Amino acid sequence: MKPDEILFESVKKDSQLALEQLFQKYYFSLCLFSKKYVVDSSLAEEVVSDVFFNIWQNRKTLTISSSLKAYLFVATKNQSLKVIRNTQSTSFDEDLSNLHLKLSPYYSSDSLEYNEVKNRIELIINELPPQRRIIFKLNRIDGLKYKEIADKLGISVNTVQKQMLEAIKHVSQYESQFISSILLILFS
Repeated sequence: MKPDEILFESVKKDSQLALEQLFQKYYFSLCLFSKKYVVDSSLAEEVVSDVFFNIWQNRKTLTISSSLKAYLFVATKNQSLKVIRNTQSTSFDEDLSNLHLKLSPYYSSDSLEYNEVKNRIELIINELPPQRRIIFKLNRIDGLKYKEIADKLGISVNTVQKQMLEAIKHVSQYESQFISSILLILFS
């Protein structure tokens, strides 16, 4: 078995250390690769972080038929293209959001359920250690890029990446709870 395969098998057995080793090994080259698509360095860093988050989140069911390196580059390309598509549809989403705000008085029960889910999410985020919580909110709520967060807090981008990885792991523990809450709201 090759070293990458051994590390990946360890990741499948819940080894965060193995995931971090793969992250350190491929992070820089994957960022350079992603930057060819998304152009912005900090956006490329987020793309790569998301790829590793997806690996962690799907570690139990993920099977890789090619080499791990090939898989990482294909996943990074796909995530980069997804980010580009999402960026292009932002203006449409803003229009849709404005329409939702205009119609919101007509959907008061939905807003109560929305607030309930929002409160649950806030409780989960508040369980994070203070610095990790701040970094998570700056990225996921305020939309700051890793470099901007690092500059704002006077820490390294590497620290921001590690803290985000840990925050995402924490939040993903509650994923099934989110899904069931959302399904309950949609189908009740």
